[in-house]
Amino acid sequence: MRHGANKIKNKEQGKWQCFKIMAFCSLLLCFTLLALWGCATTKTTGVKESLEPKEASVITGIDVQNHTVTLTGNKPFIYTIYRPGDPYKVVIDLPDVSIGAFDKKIVSDKEGITEIVPSQVNSPSFMARLEILLQSPSVIEQEYKDNVLKIRMKEEAPKEVPAVSTETEEVSKAGLSMPDTPVVEQKPLQKATEISSISFERSAGAVKVLIKGNGTMTPNVFPLRGDRIVIDIPDVVLNTPLPSEVVSPLKGIRSGKYEDKIRLVLDLKEKTNFDVASTGDSVVIALQKSGEEASPSSVAQLPVEQVETATETPEEKESEISMGGKCREYLEGKENINFDFQDQDIVPILRLFADISGCNLFIHPDVKGRATMKFKDVPWNQALETILKTFSLGKSVEGNIVRIAPLTVFAKESEESAKAQEAGIKAEPLATKIFPISYADVSVVESAVKNSKILTPRGSINVDKRTSTMLIKDVGSVFPEIENLLASLDKPTPQVLIEARIVEVNTNEVNDLGIQWGTFLKGTNTLTSLGGFTGLNSGTFTGDKFLVDFPGGASAGSGAGFTFGILNPAKTMGLDLQLAAVETLGQGKVISNPRIMTVDNGKAKILQGKSIPVRKLTTEGTVSTEFKDVNLELNVQPHITPDNSISISIEIKKEELDPTVPSIEGVPGTDKKEAKTDVIIKDGETIVIGGIYKINKAESETGVPGLMKIPLLGWLFKNYKESVTTAELLMFITPRIVRKP
Repeated sequence: MRHGANKIKNKEQGKWQCFKIMAFCSLLLCFTLLALWGCATTKTTGVKESLEPKEASVITGIDVQNHTVTLTGNKPFIYTIYRPGDPYKVVIDLPDVSIGAFDKKIVSDKEGITEIVPSQVNSPSFMARLEILLQSPSVIEQEYKDNVLKIRMKEEAPKEVPAVSTETEEVSKAGLSMPDTPVVEQKPLQKATEISSISFERSAGAVKVLIKGNGTMTPNVFPLRGDRIVIDIPDVVLNTPLPSEVVSPLKGIRSGKYEDKIRLVLDLKEKTNFDVASTGDSVVIALQKSGEEASPSSVAQLPVEQVETATETPEEKESEISMGGKCREYLEGKENINFDFQDQDIVPILRLFADISGCNLFIHPDVKGRATMKFKDVPWNQALETILKTFSLGKSVEGNIVRIAPLTVFAKESEESAKAQEAGIKAEPLATKIFPISYADVSVVESAVKNSKILTPRGSINVDKRTSTMLIKDVGSVFPEIENLLASLDKPTPQVLIEARIVEVNTNEVNDLGIQWGTFLKGTNTLTSLGGFTGLNSGTFTGDKFLVDFPGGASAGSGAGFTFGILNPAKTMGLDLQLAAVETLGQGKVISNPRIMTVDNGKAKILQGKSIPVRKLTTEGTVSTEFKDVNLELNVQPHITPDNSISISIEIKKEELDPTVPSIEGVPGTDKKEAKTDVIIKDGETIVIGGIYKINKAESETGVPGLMKIPLLGWLFKNYKESVTTAELLMFITPRIVRKP
């Protein structure tokens, strides 16, 4: 009976094994037919219309336990698990799946898991994405059954922080499963060696370019001048013809073969937004017109290495600098990073800094600690400095090697280096050398050498002012430094020639207009007569006195005038009229031109003039004689600036006797001009440092009251005189640096 039961049981197990083998073969045959159908479609069709959209699956549950995350869906779903280069992060992509109500960050208090960030991705394809932040690097195990995906994180001490590179992605993929059917887990795809097809797919508001290979591909995609997109796929060959027809906004597709890559160029009709995704054995470039709403940026979906290459132009890639140059760019803060760690050891974090930047890194054994950080678009060097300051660490850069150690280590190294140098100096024999001083003051040079602290404690210095030499006794290693110092101090002092011009212009103008006229009348009875006042001048024609006598300034040899007279035959009536006019113009110019030369920062003075004796009564009642200086004087102190300008402190005085000023007690009056200022002038330029412009204007009228104000006729009853005097003073300065021939 027992033997029969075992026989029946073995028979049933055999049937179940046969059923599983048949199911596996059927599923494998379906995948093969679908792949062959896709390849045939790619080769024969220029544009592939998208299929009718299927109803998406929805995530109905996310459960977090210690080291375990469980996802539940309302339908069977496909999932992809990969590591984006960060050992503390796991990303799960679920194509054609909606995140449902899980649209907020899930913070975990369970072991091994810090948080889960769900997001809905709409381009280049509809999918749900979950980013799981781990507490430590872990090995990932997954199990899928009955629409439930269980992911286990097994902690493992990382032997090495993985470099940020798309070539080291871990990708595990499961196929579509039917209810109550176990998911067949596929092995990770190998790296592609060829491109097998290029096709198009149209979807709402976008056109997708599908590039399919025989394995995983890591494209470098970047725009060129706005109307081209360049796709570089390394280490592959092109084994498919380019499509003969394209879909707008594409204008054409070109290809080129290089030693280590295939380059595809998408020519566009207009500026177009694009997204890029690399999943499985395909690269998808989604094109969308600029006017339409942009989908999420492809840069956010690419690993770090792809983000860097996506912003490079072909010219930049071909002339890319060495790894050392890249390291310098990161050290200078030209590149940003994004980090998210919680309570992690800083040593692997620092190693990740080195992997990203390409710098050679040495970490001192005493560097220890754990840190939590979240950096978003932070310059690489700023993020590194923040960590170093937090843990009292320092760094030294020699070439492209970055050494990180505690500050106490660097301080101890500096102290030991100073002690070793001091010991070497003490062991070095003393030497004596004489330094001649050609231009500088030897005492000033001596003080400068002592203050520079170039000499060692064993050194001594002596100077000889008579021969202008300096004797130094010290170790031989200090002599080159002293020679460099003397090369800066012992130089000829430059000189400056300063030229001043004092220009005085005086003008005067006088206009004088006068009139004289008179008349007389005698009656026939000789008892009545009319004539001028006896105190006035007499007319030259009638000999009688003027009624109006306002003569002008004309005199013999100057001015102009005329006389007019009328007299009747009976000589009982006569008229005398005289007009006189004169205009005087005068102009005078005086130019003083003192010059003087002096050294840089040196004071100089030039003076020319007279000393006038002046008598003065003393307090004792005696008369003494003193001298008053009436001079033209120039005082300057120039300074040459590094840009060959000249800063000058300047004072100009000019004083001379003025006969128009009355003297008091024998002291004559003087006319004095003076200017004092500080200016900056370019070498050889001329500027005006001062100017005075003075105008005196006087007008006078003399005439018969009342009658002189009558319009037009008033000129017959008055004398008019106008006087205008101007005085102008200008001071010009021209400095020139005198250079040695």
